[in-house]
Amino acid sequence: MLTAYLVRHGQTAFNAEGRVQGWLDVPLDATGQLQAQRVAQRFSEKSIQAIYSSPLLRAADTARAIAQACKLDVIFDERLREYHMGDWTGLTADEIRAATPGVHLDDPEIAIPNGESAQHMHARVAAFLHDLIARHAGETVVLVSHGGTLGAMVGTMLGLPVMRRHPFAFGNASVAKASYEGGRWRLRSLNDRCHLRGP
Repeated sequence: MLTAYLVRHGQTAFNAEGRVQGWLDVPLDATGQLQAQRVAQRFSEKSIQAIYSSPLLRAADTARAIAQACKLDVIFDERLREYHMGDWTGLTADEIRAATPGVHLDDPEIAIPNGESAQHMHARVAAFLHDLIARHAGETVVLVSHGGTLGAMVGTMLGLPVMRRHPFAFGNASVAKASYEGGRWRLRSLNDRCHLRGP
């Protein structure tokens, strides 16, 4: 059985402001740095064989904290990047709606100016999962990525239709757990943030 822990990066200033980040390299804020340390502590006593991460700074720094706790190196993979949001980068949802009246933001067919389609996101996430299964049978891995990417990943695991935004919640520094066994993925937990409780 392959076990995969799906971790969303810690908070950034753009997260706090409700702004779309996409491929913009926004660093963790002070809260996000603390969240990264808390999620790292969660994995410090687990047997982890590999840690994969998006190369974007907010995910990379979260992954590095986990890697230090697990005494492993981070494997960066471009396929774990967030949606490329093109001209919408840096905007809030309200600003996007004002600029594109009548457009449904969850429509997988929508073309974001200079951005990425939901189909392309689905294809790169599916390719990543295919390689993960081939490389890590019987192992436990951590995947550090972004809310949109993790939604696409869980949707792909469960065989759901391609969507721009799947109905899954991924709070900053949250953990989801999935396992691959008998030729299929099973979702074991979602949006677990118990490690963030306390002072």
